[in-house]
Amino acid sequence: MNKPDSRHKRIFIVGPTESLLTKRGNRHPALALFLVNHGHELEYLTSDFYHAEKRWFSNEEIGEAEDRAPYHLTVMKCLGYQSNISPRRIISNILLSLKFFFYLLPRLNKKTALILPSRPVEMIFAAAILRILKKNTVLLDIQDVWPDMLPPTQRIKKIAFYSYCNLLLYPSLRFINLFIHTAPSFTNWLNRYAPGKKSIFIPLGYDRARWPVDSAMKPLHNGEQIKLVCVAKLQHQIDCSPIVEAIKGDTKFHFSIVGEDGTGDRYQEITQLIEQYKINNVSITGKVAPEEVPTILQRMHIGVVPMISPSIPNKVFDYVASGIPILVLGDFDSSQFVLEHQIGWSCSFNKESVSQLLDSLTVEDIINKSKAVIQIRNSFSRDVLFEKIDDLLK
Repeated sequence: MNKPDSRHKRIFIVGPTESLLTKRGNRHPALALFLVNHGHELEYLTSDFYHAEKRWFSNEEIGEAEDRAPYHLTVMKCLGYQSNISPRRIISNILLSLKFFFYLLPRLNKKTALILPSRPVEMIFAAAILRILKKNTVLLDIQDVWPDMLPPTQRIKKIAFYSYCNLLLYPSLRFINLFIHTAPSFTNWLNRYAPGKKSIFIPLGYDRARWPVDSAMKPLHNGEQIKLVCVAKLQHQIDCSPIVEAIKGDTKFHFSIVGEDGTGDRYQEITQLIEQYKINNVSITGKVAPEEVPTILQRMHIGVVPMISPSIPNKVFDYVASGIPILVLGDFDSSQFVLEHQIGWSCSFNKESVSQLLDSLTVEDIINKSKAVIQIRNSFSRDVLFEKIDDLLK
């Protein structure tokens, strides 16, 4: 690790739901390590509540993370919640944002920078006030957009949630001075709340240290079963049913769902399909450790992205790192990314479109797309992408 360079800004990263404590979502912890290794003095602020598992971290877990961090890790107590859309979550976000605000207030100045994600909206509001008061740099990393990507199903709740987000976002985003986004469509959200603000596309990318340098698609020969894979928990936004229905009974294909532990929103829907049609060429693998994913993907031929909402998720870059081509369902950011770089295919979100596309695939098509993935792979490693963030902060 390099010693802090006085020519660099002192940096604070606020990551309420991701840190060295969490297993999911590690963009900001990885960015923190990169910046420290490039001479920045850095402090990372997070909470003691694990959003993904809806539990609190133990003192032992927190102590181990603090010892392991190559920077100052500050963990603040959080009220917590059990439902993603609930009054308790809003109260929890408000209280945590207030804690972050009063902690940062005496520590920020013109020579410091604050990096934070685009949710919760309460923290964006707090960051805008801090910038007004302290004149520090604020960089907003747009990875998720509220209220668009967290819409309640009930009409009254939806109106209330949208009104609440608007109340905080309209007056605050115009005071933030730096923006980056992980998916092109997220600029629509920024333009709605802060017209004229510019943002730079810096996608999630992959960690080069996790993937063998020579990662490549498993060799594929004519007549061999084509192995499709989706690395995801079957949450509401992940709909694998068109793939399952399209390949049922077709032994030319096998589809693996990796990472579903039986608690996902769509788990019952998929298992019922499998049981109803007695499908034996679809398998569901439970939760796997992140370090196991590269080995699993090296046995596959096509990575599947069946998201019903816009974004370019981590799984896209898992596939890129593995050198396997990508099949995207729907017309969203991921499909545009894949088609632009010619590293896979896109089709509509229904069984008929999936069947038509799979029937048209040849071994040569898959091999050629895999070669295209390998050609662009290095451009999306995190060390390359984080250099752009470092340049922004200078």
